[in-house]
Amino acid sequence: MIDSTLKNANILIVDDKQANIDILVGLLEFHGYNNIKTTTDPRLVVALYEMFKPDIILLDLNMPHFTGFEIIEQLQSFIPSYVFMPILVLTADITMEAKKHALSIGAKDFISKPFDLNEVDLRIKNLLETRYLYQQLNHQNFILDEIVQERTYELEKKNKELKIAMYKSDESNRLKTAFLNNISHEIRTPFNGLLGFMSLLQDDEITKSERDDYIKEINTSAFRLMHTINDIVESSKIQAGELKLDIHKTNIKQLSNEVFKRYKPLAEIKGLSFTINHQLPKSIEYLYTGSTELESILSILIDNAIKFTNKGSIEFGYRIKNGLTEKSIDSQHDDKQMLYETDTQSNLKEIEFYLKDSGIGISEINQQIIFEHFMQVDVSNTRQYEGSGLGLSIAKAHADLLGGKIYLESVEGSGSVFYFSLPYQVRQQEKEEAFKKISTKKSENNLKNLNILIVDDDDISVMLIKMAVKNIHQKLIIAKTGAKAVEECIANPDIDLVLMDMKMPDMDGYEATRKIRKFNDTVVIIAQTAFAIKGDREKTIEAGCNDYISKPIQREDLLSIIKNNF
Repeated sequence: MIDSTLKNANILIVDDKQANIDILVGLLEFHGYNNIKTTTDPRLVVALYEMFKPDIILLDLNMPHFTGFEIIEQLQSFIPSYVFMPILVLTADITMEAKKHALSIGAKDFISKPFDLNEVDLRIKNLLETRYLYQQLNHQNFILDEIVQERTYELEKKNKELKIAMYKSDESNRLKTAFLNNISHEIRTPFNGLLGFMSLLQDDEITKSERDDYIKEINTSAFRLMHTINDIVESSKIQAGELKLDIHKTNIKQLSNEVFKRYKPLAEIKGLSFTINHQLPKSIEYLYTGSTELESILSILIDNAIKFTNKGSIEFGYRIKNGLTEKSIDSQHDDKQMLYETDTQSNLKEIEFYLKDSGIGISEINQQIIFEHFMQVDVSNTRQYEGSGLGLSIAKAHADLLGGKIYLESVEGSGSVFYFSLPYQVRQQEKEEAFKKISTKKSENNLKNLNILIVDDDDISVMLIKMAVKNIHQKLIIAKTGAKAVEECIANPDIDLVLMDMKMPDMDGYEATRKIRKFNDTVVIIAQTAFAIKGDREKTIEAGCNDYISKPIQREDLLSIIKNNF
């Protein structure tokens, strides 16, 4: 590119007379031009043009092989339309026709021989200045084009990002609205069942059979409502990042059987074949993991399988992955009870749980979103299946918390198989005494003669608990505050069992328990709370309680917990 002095310009001279070339070269060098190429053979001009990239060409017209007119025409195919390429014709042909023809096909100026050297110098300078200005203009245009293209690209990028953000916002709002509508439906529907059937129970003319049916529907609605509320609370804790893991020894087979027995009647009501398949070696009985999270995942997957399977079968089971076999385990250890615990010197394996159904299946697209919050396969008002739609997102969060993973295989219309795997590591058994609780137990016969203190400020809760323990108590005391509970324990040292509500006026159950433990470390204290949030059990145990039950309290569950503590 020419600089403002013009002296670095590339100058090409084409003339079949060497004497003319020598004169022009001398003139140019005298005026400080150093980049000069010359040729007497017009056949070399095109090659020189491509190689030398001249800023100006001094061209004779009358030459052998190619005339100057032909050379100008040849060069036009190499010169872009936006480039100013000065060609100064130097010729003895002074006719007007020659001048017009040369200028019309691309020459920029014309000098007749014999030429005046000062005129040649000035014309060369003028043409180079014009080329310099054109180059500056083109350079500025190029910079402007780059700026425009860059800004256009940025604008297009921002527009795309804005469109994506608007789409995501609209989609998020749509899903949240659908989710809230669904939650509203899942709360109002069982409420409607509770209120409706409870009002029908007040009719004196209903038969015993009808009364039993109404009570059954009330129980169904209550459990459905409780399930929805639990899902909402658990989902809120997941999004807030407040999940805490309580790792302890878990009997895999026992926990799986309990969940299986809980859901088997529901499967049978729908006419489904429901089976459980234990495939663990005898030497693997325990998993050191979060039993609450494990039970939650199993319950969610089985509940979904039953919900979305109208006919056929459901199979639930678990097995060892990654080549761990009973033979390989037993050859390592004689003890048959293995624990999952981090040990860098052992080979990490996995226990894989699976839930296979012959239900409606899930499309490939929906398989990518069903584990996300606010995402459901069908959020429309016409969807056929009840539920909050939070279950699988909760299951995935629990699996992640346990260090495992959850995944599925499914074909729409042909059923699904959900898998989730948890890490399992073989190591020597820790002493069983480390897992045993030291507590004073009463004999089975004494369970019916307990002195019980019920601590609760809610009259309905007190009434329900009294009915639940009516066949096992010898003496029953009621306290409506934590402070009163402490007084009763001081006044009645023979109290065997305290059913302690944890949220009360005056003094809560945590403080009351801590005060009681200062003078009585043998009385069994069972916490009862309506919070039912993960971490509450640990908090109550830390305060001094022996066990924990969440409201609404079922009579069978309460009696089972009492039995386990005596």
